[in-house]
Amino acid sequence: MWKLASSGVRAHRGAFAGTAVVLAVASAVLAVTGVLFESGLRLQSGGDPESGGLLVSLASSYAGTLIVVVVMVVAATVSLALRSRRREFALLRAVGATPAQLRRAVTLEVGVVSLVSAPLGAVAGLFGARLLDPVLVRSEMVAPDFTSALSPLPVLIAVALIAVTAIPVGRLGAREAARTAPTAALQQSAVEDRQVGVARRVIALVLTLGGVAMAFSSLWIPGPMGAATASLSAFMLVGAAALAGPVLVGWIFDRLARVGPSTGHPAAMLAVRNVRGFSRRLTTVVVPLALVVAAATVQTSVNRALVTGMQQELTAAISADLVVTPAQGATPDLPAQVAAVPGAASTVPLALVPAEVRGEDEGVVTWEATGLRVVPGDTRALDPDVVEGTLADIDAPDTVAVSTDTAWQAGAGLGETVTLRLGEDVVDATVVAVFTRGLGVAGFITGPATAEAHGLPVVADTVLVDLTPGADRADVVAEIAALGATATDVETYVSTSTQSGGTGNEVGNALLMLLLAVVAVGAASTLAMTTVARRDELALLHRTGTTRRQLMAMTTVEAAVTGLTAAVVGTVAVVPAVIGASAGILDGPPVVDLPSYGVVSAAVVVFALVATALAARRTPPGATAVVASQGGRAAPPTRGGPSARPVSVRREGARPSVVHRASSSVAWRRTWCGAALRVGGGCSASRRAVTPPSGAAAPTRGSVRAGEDVAAPRRRATGPAARG
Repeated sequence: MWKLASSGVRAHRGAFAGTAVVLAVASAVLAVTGVLFESGLRLQSGGDPESGGLLVSLASSYAGTLIVVVVMVVAATVSLALRSRRREFALLRAVGATPAQLRRAVTLEVGVVSLVSAPLGAVAGLFGARLLDPVLVRSEMVAPDFTSALSPLPVLIAVALIAVTAIPVGRLGAREAARTAPTAALQQSAVEDRQVGVARRVIALVLTLGGVAMAFSSLWIPGPMGAATASLSAFMLVGAAALAGPVLVGWIFDRLARVGPSTGHPAAMLAVRNVRGFSRRLTTVVVPLALVVAAATVQTSVNRALVTGMQQELTAAISADLVVTPAQGATPDLPAQVAAVPGAASTVPLALVPAEVRGEDEGVVTWEATGLRVVPGDTRALDPDVVEGTLADIDAPDTVAVSTDTAWQAGAGLGETVTLRLGEDVVDATVVAVFTRGLGVAGFITGPATAEAHGLPVVADTVLVDLTPGADRADVVAEIAALGATATDVETYVSTSTQSGGTGNEVGNALLMLLLAVVAVGAASTLAMTTVARRDELALLHRTGTTRRQLMAMTTVEAAVTGLTAAVVGTVAVVPAVIGASAGILDGPPVVDLPSYGVVSAAVVVFALVATALAARRTPPGATAVVASQGGRAAPPTRGGPSARPVSVRREGARPSVVHRASSSVAWRRTWCGAALRVGGGCSASRRAVTPPSGAAAPTRGSVRAGEDVAAPRRRATGPAARG
């Protein structure tokens, strides 16, 4: 069995090489995520709970999307590599291989490729994770001297996840081939079956309904958590399209083929027929490309929705005339200095103190880093939109006000307690108010008495200023600037603070690029494997009269159809997620990152065209030559131009021969008939004699007929073409 598996890997090293690259890249990104998670845990245990909590939260939120994408990409790549070998599996069954032997051989093949490529990629990701250290430092998530923790644990987890994804997919592919009768498998290797099983239809329907329901989960899960949950619906809908793709593609292109079955450009007609007949092949290629559109669009659009929601809430919460921030760093005497400026009627200092919130994850106690916004309870310059309780009660020690999304996550409502770690003290703080503008203001608000009671210094980092009637704004701003601070209006402050908060987006963008790298490599691998696996099909078309230029035109049209279909599928999958995420965050219409969406959609189409063209050009010219009768002469050229070039090929055991290739119209007529019959279509010219062009030698018993295998032995040619 090992010999059979190893020979299979060697014989199909091209397909397995593409699969190995996908597995290596996926395991590398998984290892990077594991390094971030482990580094966060070590920071928490080493005395830096704030930075450690940020890294753990970052890795945890990213890991969910990454695992879904890795599973889908790896499954698509492995299943495509096995689907191209259905004829081989059928022949093995025909010569006596049992289904169990076939499953074991495929399991060994996939296991060998996984256990060789995944560790290599994971080790590269382990050491490459330190390239993110400067990005984390610039985003102020960690200290300047931070260095990622390296250990074998992320490598082991990445390899295990890749193995438990790839090997079961390989066994499922082998199980389908083993259950199919050899004769039926041989037939399906030429013409695919567009029908899918009942279980697959049911799962696709469940994923569709679940994806739509998850898209609007932000209506009952508030805040960023609801937006993150809604974004996962796009991947569920792409998965549903992957399961039901053969039926949908066949249904769409059946109707497209009926629009003009005998009109139009031959390349376009052949491409439509091929897509219609090989809908499973198209679906396998479309899924990774659709994931590129879905992943990039949903991530960038949800991030833009969060920033927009933060701006809306912060603008609505601040009612002051000016917002003062220190130019270098917060100083304890800044509020008093600003209050002494002529024209300043009142000042409200705002501070932020570090804290940790106690939680439980499957019975394990966890502490998540957060910040407490310190606000005087009697202020009117900051309105967080309290819906329960009153903000004036936070002046009492050990009291907090919580946002609605924080209350939902912590499970603490009005009058209940939430456990906080303030410095060295663990405090059960009482919830005295619940407010809605947590995205713009903070998750927790407390008064100065709570922070001071536990030894936390309260240093204002922002001062809200109301001006006296008739005061000159420009003079006040100049006086504050002389103190070493910056005074701006509310709109400018909101825009600046949200954009500076976007320095953390540099980390998110870096992780998004890693995610897209996994999907892009998977898409490139599937496109290359699909096109290379069609060499015999392209060679047959060429032998029946199709020129290389016409073949390239046909594959280009198919690639364009593939890219456009992927863009449409990705768009349809993203729309519910974007609408749902925006509905739970914004006060207005949904927000879509149109520049990113346009660039990614166009890149998917171009990517499909380029990858297919590069793979199609590798078709060996020798395999696409036209063979004619033995010992003849070249027939006179026709007036058709370049399409009437003679081609000479030597066949084993025969003398060299030369035939005249039919004109372009006749060649495409033969090609159309051959392709239409292979994909189950009709052909009005399939049984008619083809009249050669003027001056060409008529086909005889020794001539090559449309669709004939040139490698098959035939009797010695006779007739005018052979006698020359």
